[in-house]
Amino acid sequence: MKISDWHERFTLQSTWTRDLRNFIFRKIDAQPGQTLLDVGVGTGALLDEYTGRGLQVIGLDLDLENCQFANLHPSKSIIFNADAHCMPFKQHQFDLTVTHYVLLWVRDPAQVVAEMKRVTKPGGYVVAFAEPDYHSRIDYPEAFQDIGKIQNRSLAFQGIDLSMGRKLGHLFRTIGLKDVRLGLLAGQWRYPEKDDFDHEWDIIAFDLGGMVPVEEILAMKEQALKSWLDGEATVFIPTFYAYGMV
Repeated sequence: MKISDWHERFTLQSTWTRDLRNFIFRKIDAQPGQTLLDVGVGTGALLDEYTGRGLQVIGLDLDLENCQFANLHPSKSIIFNADAHCMPFKQHQFDLTVTHYVLLWVRDPAQVVAEMKRVTKPGGYVVAFAEPDYHSRIDYPEAFQDIGKIQNRSLAFQGIDLSMGRKLGHLFRTIGLKDVRLGLLAGQWRYPEKDDFDHEWDIIAFDLGGMVPVEEILAMKEQALKSWLDGEATVFIPTFYAYGMV
């Protein structure tokens, strides 16, 4: 997919977790003027939200194309192309250090969280807003179960930790963060619409590509769309959050 397509995807993901971010920002008493490091900033889908809170934002991402796209953002946040396992920042530099759908992708999540702690000021917070647990997914009916199994195989092949969500609390506690809070994003569903399905299917088709023949993907899509529009389908991937104080 093109970088603009990924940005659209990341922006859609951010809408699913907006209420949760508002909740966590209230809990940690985030204030205008504080510094925030966005680890795995991606294409900058969350920059508007963070700067809109009056936060001074720096982003970090390993993917150069992501960084270049995020640098076009009108917020003018500073974006670093760097590895989260070894961040180019001094100790105790930021008030808040956050991630969003990132730890499941990295080589060593414990090292990344340890780095997040290192660059966060004493009394500041390390936050993982959203980490899914694909091994706990619920797909119904059978058409979606088949799609879910193939998608999980594809994600595992891409290097994703399918159990990241359930590990999040342990990661935060073992690196010595204080008063760690762990929770689960509740599922919410509105009346099924084709536009919602199409947005989701673009990513599903990307994941299925190379795993099954194109004709089979098209047949799966037709069957899944019917189930979706009939109001029969349920797709739920448990998504965890965690935050703790340095």
